[in-house]
Amino acid sequence: MNQSKVTISLYELENFYNAIFTKLGVPEEIAAISAKNFIYADSKGADTHGVLRLPLYVQRLQKGLVEKNPNLKWELETDNSAVLDAGNGLGFYTTQMAVEKAVEKAKGNGISMVTIYNNNHFGAAGCYAKMIAEENMIGFVTTNGAPLIAPVGGAERILGNNPFSFAVPRKNHEPVVFDMANSIVSAGKLMVAHHQGESIPEGWALDENGEPTTDPYRAYNGGGSLVPIAEHKGFGLSLMMDILSGVLSGANFGKNVSGLANYEKITGNGNAIIAINIEKLMPEERFFERLESLLHMVVGAKKAPGTERIYLPGERGQQVQEKNRQTGISINSKLHEELQEIASSLEAPLYKFS
Repeated sequence: MNQSKVTISLYELENFYNAIFTKLGVPEEIAAISAKNFIYADSKGADTHGVLRLPLYVQRLQKGLVEKNPNLKWELETDNSAVLDAGNGLGFYTTQMAVEKAVEKAKGNGISMVTIYNNNHFGAAGCYAKMIAEENMIGFVTTNGAPLIAPVGGAERILGNNPFSFAVPRKNHEPVVFDMANSIVSAGKLMVAHHQGESIPEGWALDENGEPTTDPYRAYNGGGSLVPIAEHKGFGLSLMMDILSGVLSGANFGKNVSGLANYEKITGNGNAIIAINIEKLMPEERFFERLESLLHMVVGAKKAPGTERIYLPGERGQQVQEKNRQTGISINSKLHEELQEIASSLEAPLYKFS
């Protein structure tokens, strides 16, 4: 199905997010932080985690399923660890608060771990791991989500796609950011395909009976499941991420995590964050020299036929981000109309578009 496109600058879109959150009663500081972290996915071209999901957040805030001004509570705090009860707040905000705590603790104690429970969807994991790398530390961030993956051999969703991200600082370069989920494609790609009336390639998903399907509706809304990468490996990674972010944090886990589109329950998901202070293990300059030596080996490797360049994790996203900062992003007219309706209903200013 061909649909006309609307182009919006990242500046306009971030301001729109901020305005919508504020109109919904989110305090200004929380709204601004949430908008900044929300736009990260759009800037990187990860449209499945960006503007496509705004209507879901709006519905959840309107129905009282997300606390607009959460009461954050720190528990079991030590010199290098803490647990955050996120108060069912916007995950874009609460997760940044936890990242800041992890960085603060790692500065003095070398390594820290912070877990979060009673949290909500936070967008792209790489956004938060990169925050840690920008403090010259190695960052790890993971989250669990609503069940989308069946165990290998199963025909029932048990585990979320449970993405995770590592970010490593570089001297005079953008950090190396590795951000992945554990299925062949994200559920967001199925949402986009269904939204645009398109089929999906066989091998991406299973139907409700555990059989391959090309129908994004049967694979997602109809009770099917995503196919994990490399079968047992992707399944195992999702399980481990749920143990870290769900079981260990005290959050919901497995089938108990609710999805954004379930307007009957809070999501109740959890997170795990690790910050590693390089200076406590090795002088920074020595680390950066050794890191660049390794990265040059990687990008300088003999290239396969037809390959012009070898990319490091996150480099393609950086290129997309640079382009999108100049050109803005495009959304289909159907989503544009939906956003117009939201803005009108909240008496919020609409973004400028072309």
